[in-house]
Amino acid sequence: MPTGPATAPSKHDNNTIILPISQDQYGEIVPSPEKMRDWIDEMYHQHPEIFPVGFERGYRFHDDRTGDKLGIRLRRITLRNGKHWTIQPSFVMPYMTALTEDIENALLLRKWSVPYWALVKIFGKDDNFWHRIEIRFGRYSIVGTTVKTVDIPTDLLADEHHEKNNGEKTYIATTVGGGCVLGAEVCMSPATDDLKKAYGVFKEEALTVDPEYAPETVNTDGWAGTMGAWRALFVNVVLIRCFLHA
Repeated sequence: MPTGPATAPSKHDNNTIILPISQDQYGEIVPSPEKMRDWIDEMYHQHPEIFPVGFERGYRFHDDRTGDKLGIRLRRITLRNGKHWTIQPSFVMPYMTALTEDIENALLLRKWSVPYWALVKIFGKDDNFWHRIEIRFGRYSIVGTTVKTVDIPTDLLADEHHEKNNGEKTYIATTVGGGCVLGAEVCMSPATDDLKKAYGVFKEEALTVDPEYAPETVNTDGWAGTMGAWRALFVNVVLIRCFLHA
């Protein structure tokens, strides 16, 4: 039976723009380029942070395709910089693997480590299907997904959330700033080296968005492993110990 933490974030560009819409509404507008453009433009007006840099300069429709797995039609657009982006409705999971409503309850049960074989018995499919659905979330860059129209916060808070992974205690190295979650990586121990690797995912993703990025401060609970990891990752960062823990 497949087990293990999420894979490292994908190194490939994920040129997909996922926009909120119901399946019925999407079925009405996708055949019409005019209605599709009106919807995309309205979404950009409401949620510019979802869209890639350069979208504001304009776009044109490039092509469309219908997925073999779900039979849902997707359109692609081309920006003025020549990059193609797929417009995907929110009711479909990444890579067109399933409808969100068909898998949300199964993923909820995984929070309490319900085994894959039990999910198969209740919801169908097979072990590998549910394993791939779960770990695929770990392939996305949290920083690249959440920070697009503003600078990456330079005053951060870092802590480890304790969680069970297949019955074993693990630590989720979590980085937040500016009211936004910027990093959440599974770590098997609270040792400095392991935490450095886990928090290093945030650093890697942040530098991809901004090659000059360097945080000014990071607030921690004072755990030696946490502070050691941040000192190693950002040598000039100011470490602040939480007043409550101090």
